[in-house]
Amino acid sequence: MSAGVPGPAAGGAVGTGRAPRRIYVTDCEGPLTRNDNAQEIAEHFLPNGAEFFARLSKYDDFLADVIRRPGYNAGDTLRLLPPFLKAFEVGDAAVEAFSAEGVLLVPGALRMLAELAALLPTFIISTSYTPYLKALCELSGFPLANVRCTELSLDAWLMPEDEKAWLRDEAARVMERGLIEIPREARSADRLSPADAATVARLDDLFWTQMDGRVSGALVAAVHPVGGGMKLAALEEIVAAEGVEGAGVMYVGDSITDAPPLAAVKAWGGVSLSFNGNGYALAAAEFAVASLDAGVAAELAKAFAGGGRGGVEATARAWPKPHEGETPTGRACARVGLVAEEPDALAEASAAARRSVRGERVARLG
Repeated sequence: MSAGVPGPAAGGAVGTGRAPRRIYVTDCEGPLTRNDNAQEIAEHFLPNGAEFFARLSKYDDFLADVIRRPGYNAGDTLRLLPPFLKAFEVGDAAVEAFSAEGVLLVPGALRMLAELAALLPTFIISTSYTPYLKALCELSGFPLANVRCTELSLDAWLMPEDEKAWLRDEAARVMERGLIEIPREARSADRLSPADAATVARLDDLFWTQMDGRVSGALVAAVHPVGGGMKLAALEEIVAAEGVEGAGVMYVGDSITDAPPLAAVKAWGGVSLSFNGNGYALAAAEFAVASLDAGVAAELAKAFAGGGRGGVEATARAWPKPHEGETPTGRACARVGLVAEEPDALAEASAAARRSVRGERVARLG
């Protein structure tokens, strides 16, 4: 299936008199949970792990969004991390136990999943590793069969001790460099500061030259994160398997990894919704929600189940907005609207809600 509109724009059985078939598809981290599981794994198991992960994440943004490295997708930070987990003796059982203990839900998320599963076919597409999604499914009762996520198997790889020692030294060297700052207009390393360009060159050499021919390089190549273009591919597979048209899809996301499916669903005539999204998600989505509670997304999903995109637009336009100087209460605590009509207000509200729900450190990642 191409990224164009798949099938009739009306999104259903045209001319048959039957109600159009619709599905709800959501990212996990952001719309449902407050974690950044991969970052938390790094923080728990690696020295200075959170800051190490942040450096990999900024490098990931550069590869995916600036130079658009062939074969590289947004979210491929999850390819870059596993060699270092192996170097620090982290195994599958430890990752599974840690992930199961730490699921942090967005308020109202469990109720929303239960309500939507009873209303229309619901799916999760997540860049997160499988152990984390298994933990969420066990907690919520959501079927794992309706989840697409990143497979991770550390125990399947045997890494020589000298390679582990080398990677531990390289991790320390990565920490000697600052976070890459990417100018908005950057399309190559030439627009970076000299220090950041040197950092990119150093990481390029590490991942794509020095790791080549080693176990670490094979591990990077073997992990296939479900992010960016892979999220879109997973969505297209679900759409085809479910037999729905493009306008019968509602997709909810919040980050750079959701931009391709959000943009595609918008083009299909479905509902593309940014939930506490960053700039990447807002730029790709048609609708936006800024909220501390998942119930707002659930309300829009119910409008979609009953009335398709038109039902969502009507609900968004009717959503109460606080007057200037007024303290919002009730439903007005959430900001809901069309991105094209109030981009600045939705961006400001989304950034504030994102920081509040997920924390400053997670909010700054792509």
